[in-house]
Amino acid sequence: MNTPVGFVACNFETLQSYMNKILKLLDIYDQLAQRVESSDKEHRLRTLASIKELKEKMHFDFILKDLEGLFEDSKEGLDRVTKIIQNLRDFSRVDQTGDLARYNINEGITATLTVARNEIKYRAEVKTDFGEVSDVFCNPGQINQVFLNLLVNAAQAIESQERQGTGLITIRTYEADGHVVCEIEDDGPGIPAKTLRRVFDPFFTTKPAGKGTGLGLSVSYDIITNKHKGRISVESEEGHGTKFTIKLPLVAAKAAHEDPKKVLTGVETDG
Repeated sequence: MNTPVGFVACNFETLQSYMNKILKLLDIYDQLAQRVESSDKEHRLRTLASIKELKEKMHFDFILKDLEGLFEDSKEGLDRVTKIIQNLRDFSRVDQTGDLARYNINEGITATLTVARNEIKYRAEVKTDFGEVSDVFCNPGQINQVFLNLLVNAAQAIESQERQGTGLITIRTYEADGHVVCEIEDDGPGIPAKTLRRVFDPFFTTKPAGKGTGLGLSVSYDIITNKHKGRISVESEEGHGTKFTIKLPLVAAKAAHEDPKKVLTGVETDG
């Protein structure tokens, strides 16, 4: 939000400067009107000369041309702020009075990407492949929190490679087997098999001290499986990126109780 607000504020400073100059010019025009009424030709000519000199000095033609652009840019900036605020509301669903509500996963991801923009933009490009999906019945704020955790983790994993250029995060949505499915895949460093077995364990983290609590994926697992009877799984190979898959049932369901290690796919477990 700081970016559009910043250039709108800058535009208003310029507009204020322009307005002061225009007011000064109007004051001289007022003096000219008084000269016309008094029929003082010499004073009228001097006033006209002052007006011409001031218009040239203040680059009046440029100001008139620039004013339109300033107003258009400011309107665009305010529209961007309005859109960001709306996306923040969609992300948190602060206007939702109940715990559960109809929710469109594509809209939720779009809102979450706005919230996560600063965490992602310098680290990775985001490619979205949204399918036509039905609404689900869930707690929208909690589901958006899961998406935020996964997107920020993906961006931070890509950053940890200290690679040249940005990475890629791919998001796909579709329906399958009575579920709405979301895949979030990155081309980061991947996760070693021995670590992959523990990604959903509470307080487990591979991040440096002070950089992570180890609760993000554990909380995400709880939200998807226990609170929404969905499913969250992970596929990863060291050096070849990571993909998380979230499945939400199309009907409201009771809580599920699964062993986190049973939702790992594509890797060997200790049984």
